[in-house]
Amino acid sequence: MDDGSTTGELIASLVYLVAGARLLRLSSLTNERPERLLGSALLYMGLGSLLYSIAILLPLEQAWTPFNFAGRISYVIGFILVAVFTRRVFRAEQRWAAWLVYLTVAAFAAGVGGSAMSGDWEGFTVSSGWYWLELVGYMTPVTWTCAEASAEHLRARRRVQLGLCDPLVCNRMLLWAGFAALQVLANVISVGQYAAFEREGVFTAGWDRLYAVASIGSLIPMWTAFFPPGFYRRWVKRSHAEAS
Repeated sequence: MDDGSTTGELIASLVYLVAGARLLRLSSLTNERPERLLGSALLYMGLGSLLYSIAILLPLEQAWTPFNFAGRISYVIGFILVAVFTRRVFRAEQRWAAWLVYLTVAAFAAGVGGSAMSGDWEGFTVSSGWYWLELVGYMTPVTWTCAEASAEHLRARRRVQLGLCDPLVCNRMLLWAGFAALQVLANVISVGQYAAFEREGVFTAGWDRLYAVASIGSLIPMWTAFFPPGFYRRWVKRSHAEAS
């Protein structure tokens, strides 16, 4: 990866770690499981980004594979927790939602386990079927999250009009859907990124930058959804008042 992409990974790791820690602190005060699940998910994703960055920055080439594999596993755990969070928040009583969580776990177990046994510890080999199974594991939670948050946003808009929902809660659903949509895009871009790496043996700057834009871009709605600054809260409420 180029210097810009490495910087992007470091920025992502910092944002994920801080957001995760803040949500876990909130869960310790409220004793709410959703905040605990999402906070843990973001911490694991932040740790994954940090480990990928360390692998690039370390001058020891032999450290590349161990750190990349550790980062890969950390990301896998984070995405599994996102699936569990989505089920808990949106579909706690639906049996099919539990099966989507099981599908996520099974796809990751098969994809990561299969590629590791074949010697591909980093999981960069697009020509392998194991890669595509692992990709299913990544795509399922964020696609599902995007769909659920988008649908909930539409329902919340109607409740806001009736005075039954806080405009900030409605807006949070939109922002969370935006985060998930950009994560879907980042995973799609990663296919081209890894395909180029398999062909050329290096990560190309073009694909790296595209991935960085989608990945880092997703951090903005994620952070704003849970930690909106004062001016943003005022803007949402003012916009609702003017529309009413």
